[in-house]
Amino acid sequence: MSNLRLENMTVSYGGAKALDALSIYVEEGEFVALLGANGAGKTTTLRAISGIIKTTSGRIHFDDKEITKLTGHRRTALGIGHVPEGRQIFPDHTVEENLQLGGFTLRKSRTQLQESLSEMFALFPRLQERRKQVAGTLSGGEAQMLAVARALISQPKILMLDEPSLGLAPQLVLETFRYLKKLHTEQGLTILLVEQQARLALQLASRAYILERGQVTIEGKARDLIDDPRVVEAYLGISH
Repeated sequence: MSNLRLENMTVSYGGAKALDALSIYVEEGEFVALLGANGAGKTTTLRAISGIIKTTSGRIHFDDKEITKLTGHRRTALGIGHVPEGRQIFPDHTVEENLQLGGFTLRKSRTQLQESLSEMFALFPRLQERRKQVAGTLSGGEAQMLAVARALISQPKILMLDEPSLGLAPQLVLETFRYLKKLHTEQGLTILLVEQQARLALQLASRAYILERGQVTIEGKARDLIDDPRVVEAYLGISH
């Protein structure tokens, strides 16, 4: 059973196709990378799945339900978590308030929310240390951590991340990828990752799709794509 399945999904902006009959799937428990150059349609794919933008045609299925016409709020409630590009946390609120706002989507009781907060602080001890700190004063790595935790507090079945390494120092990039791996291996979380750092993404993922002009041009097991000459030349450079 596919956890997430897109069938011939097309998204157009002003007559130009950002996605052109795109079909991909993510099985429950998988870690899938979505790669490609800027403008290939990666961010549009995540935004269409989460309901931020409307599809022109095609279908989206999640947990054997068609969700194409559902609102973004309903999709979140069904278990689709989305960490958008640029993190988009609330800078004037504290870390704890940001997490509470994430939990609000499921209308949790106060007790449930406190339990979820405790789980997030156990998973991300640095956020526990900064729970009363205003989010706008966090470092880039801490802000990314908060964005991920805010998505996780709604207990998603699949977590979609858009360029989580963007703007981070190399050491923080590695740290970010370490906790994504931990979420996948220890928590069993299904992950769909959009990432410019293709080599790192392929080292983490089990499968990958490469998009070009809104279509899948290459797909396969991540370990095979790392050595695929087409992928190496276009996205990985010549260094190993």
